[in-house]
Amino acid sequence: MPGEQTPSGAVWQPPGGPVFDPPLQAIPEAPAVPPEPDDRLCTMWQEAKHNVWSDYRHYYSWTTFRDLGLALAIAAPIANTQVDQHFRDWYQRDVRSSESNHLADFWKPFGNGYIMLPGFAGLALAGRYFEDVPVVGPVGGFSNQVTRAYLVGAPPMLLLQYGLGASRPGISDIGSYWRPFHADHGVSGHAFVAAVPFITAANLVENPWAKGTLYALSTFTAWSRINDDGHYLTQACLGWWMGYLACRAVDAAQREDKAWIVTPIATPEMVGMGMIYQR
Repeated sequence: MPGEQTPSGAVWQPPGGPVFDPPLQAIPEAPAVPPEPDDRLCTMWQEAKHNVWSDYRHYYSWTTFRDLGLALAIAAPIANTQVDQHFRDWYQRDVRSSESNHLADFWKPFGNGYIMLPGFAGLALAGRYFEDVPVVGPVGGFSNQVTRAYLVGAPPMLLLQYGLGASRPGISDIGSYWRPFHADHGVSGHAFVAAVPFITAANLVENPWAKGTLYALSTFTAWSRINDDGHYLTQACLGWWMGYLACRAVDAAQREDKAWIVTPIATPEMVGMGMIYQR
């Protein structure tokens, strides 16, 4: 019998080790514990701070200031002469029609900041919190980049709106002329808000036809403001351009984050972590 003493006094054991009755059961692994809601929110907050800092670092750079300055240099002689007014008069007299009004009515809501900003921010939070849910995760990732572009681009856009001091068509004698802080329509907010989602989507696709189509669609709300006599040409163009600069900064930050990969390293001599930069 197992455990009996042999004549020599040694304890006999069956081959393969002792036999237990009942047999020992394997200890099940503890189920993975999902992160606590507070921990997940804390992680999301830390990621948001990192993203915003990275976006601002890329936006407030020599490249952005150079390209924004170039746009202002091109717009200045148009806005501060009769060119803007003459273009407005020609468009309203010879181009605007009932068909263009119907098309403009469709595209104008895309520039409504009271709808677009909280809408994309809500989708970004939902996508991050439920990132494992099909469809919700990818939509949330896209909305996250759109929201980041709004956060980085809206402050300078608002500053230029007031700083340039231009007025809407037919509202003031100032017209399109830049009179700092006299009015708050120097840049089209509708053009900026509507451009961001389409340009963000264009930055995420590789197909050149899809990219070109999305860039074209990003200009339609800016055009609707000209059609509806809500802004001068330069104001609509500056709004779109500032949306483009904001999206470009977020895209650069996103690519920079993806370029760094943290990977484990295990060799006979050491175990640790390494960072790889992909160019």
